[in-house]
Amino acid sequence: MSDVLIIGFGVVGKNLQKELFALNPDIYDKYQIQYNRLSRNRYDLAFICVPAPYDKERGVRDISEIRAAIAKHDANLYIIKSALLPGTTDLLREETGKRVIYSPEYRGATVHNDFQFDFTILGGERADCLKAIRILQRCYDGGHQFHMTDAKTAELVKHMENAFLATKVSFCCQFWEIANKIGVNYPELRELFVLDPRVSPAHTLVFDDQPYWDTPCLNNDVTAIADTYDAELLKAVITYNMRVAN
Repeated sequence: MSDVLIIGFGVVGKNLQKELFALNPDIYDKYQIQYNRLSRNRYDLAFICVPAPYDKERGVRDISEIRAAIAKHDANLYIIKSALLPGTTDLLREETGKRVIYSPEYRGATVHNDFQFDFTILGGERADCLKAIRILQRCYDGGHQFHMTDAKTAELVKHMENAFLATKVSFCCQFWEIANKIGVNYPELRELFVLDPRVSPAHTLVFDDQPYWDTPCLNNDVTAIADTYDAELLKAVITYNMRVAN
């Protein structure tokens, strides 16, 4: 029997299952019951990987699936992997009276993602983060780093990461447009650009048939953080992306 449960078996849940192979986690997904395996009534650790989409009209993230997951499954500690606006984990902890922490997810839904994410960020009460580390360290070698912080910082860094990637894609798309206007070959321009060691080549490719970003993570997270905090730079990035996408 497993002491660990993954709730939600989409892209994030499937990546997490591979990462936590040593723990042989159980699975629950109400939409994909063929994967379900529940060997306990109560788990030591439950990872919540369900959707938390941003509702632009209401200006809030819909966390009803997360609330339902916590209510349905009994665990000593819940770790939320879904992107949340700052303050949500603390709200859920207070609202449910249960031990809840936040851990941003980095692998995402990118088809080609061979980056080595040799770190885990855990945000919440220190005692809860330490409990999670004691369980999770069985999955990694000694080079893996665990970083503890408060939940709000962990929630914000996830949005910061996705907002940066979206901005980087838009920046490269802008130079793709400029290159096309003056007869410069963008792939050649890009190869010279990424020679600078200060520039990572990730997210610098521009495809002629899709010179813009369009993924569930970026669409949700960049819009959510830009709207919530009236972030003018990010709003400009979104406006530019919408223009080139249409």
